[in-house]
Amino acid sequence: MLTREGSEDRQARLRAALAADGIDVAVITDQREIYYLTGELLCNYPSFPFPSLLYFKTEGGSWLASHVEDGPALVDERVTYGWNELYTMNPDLTVCLNEAVRGRIAEESAVGTVGYQEEATPKLLADTVANAVGPSTWIAVDGMIRDLQKKKDPDELALLRKAAQAGLAAYTAAQKVMAPGVNELEVLSAGQLAAREAVGENIFHGGDYQAAEMGGWARDHEIQAGELYPIDAHTCYRGYWSDLCRTWAVDGNPTDFQARVFDHIKGILEDVPDLVKPGGRGTELFRTIDARIREIPEFVDVGLIHHAGHAVGIRPHEMPDLNRDREGIFEVGNVFSCEPGAYNEELNFGIRLENTFYIGEDGIENLSEYPIEIVPRK
Repeated sequence: MLTREGSEDRQARLRAALAADGIDVAVITDQREIYYLTGELLCNYPSFPFPSLLYFKTEGGSWLASHVEDGPALVDERVTYGWNELYTMNPDLTVCLNEAVRGRIAEESAVGTVGYQEEATPKLLADTVANAVGPSTWIAVDGMIRDLQKKKDPDELALLRKAAQAGLAAYTAAQKVMAPGVNELEVLSAGQLAAREAVGENIFHGGDYQAAEMGGWARDHEIQAGELYPIDAHTCYRGYWSDLCRTWAVDGNPTDFQARVFDHIKGILEDVPDLVKPGGRGTELFRTIDARIREIPEFVDVGLIHHAGHAVGIRPHEMPDLNRDREGIFEVGNVFSCEPGAYNEELNFGIRLENTFYIGEDGIENLSEYPIEIVPRK
């Protein structure tokens, strides 16, 4: 899990940012940010999303309202609500949380400015906060928190490494069962089992597991000889995500065209550590990758038809991203994926390759070192 030291550092940075914007208290209601700040993972994906609220004072002091009483959360006080009747879940969990918040927040003094999560705060909770502490101003802090999360701390990086290791273990298993006539669901099941075994606990592993398609969840569908199988897999380990992709020829016998395009895309991905520098622009990297793909004669008028990658962390897609239409600036501490790809009917249907990289003080580190081969290893 995230460490107490890491949580202390993140809380200190948030308090400094809140003070700079004249915010007296932050109300945090997204469980991902509660985990990020306190170190307690209240609900791991895709578990039941029990609602919770962190009351976080800029000058110091905090309390957490949630469905559990004990845990490692770095807060001064815990408040709980009942989530079940004889272990049948209550149907109105936000109402239950609100009653617990109402009782505790009545003890708080009035404040001038409240920071809140615009994307995650229910009106019911916002009204309770407003009635209790009477703020004159509400300021959304979503962007502030996103900016803090761009630079990964050591404890976050450790979880991201583990998530990547689980995803790579899934690829090893998927290759072994991949063959003409095998169902996509069998390939996915092999990957899921290997991902769990790699970390010794039940975790989420899924993503794009469709053969001869750009993407999509695994189907009740048999893969065929001649098809390319891009597996763009997402793995969530203790709240942190990996996003990786490899492409294989289902029958182990790629056509000359498939092999030629594969080698070109592989070369682009292998050059990424030399293309990224702190201060560099994501749009520039996108254009570079797009131009490199257009060097393939069959793709001179097509290029890259999706983003070239994105940051990963407590969400599978974070900022900065590598996008044609949205800017992102690389910084030391970013963890990002890069995923060049090329697609057409003659390829049957496409090749996408993706690694995850960390921008450190001493350069770019590949967090997903793994063979890049078009022929599956058995």
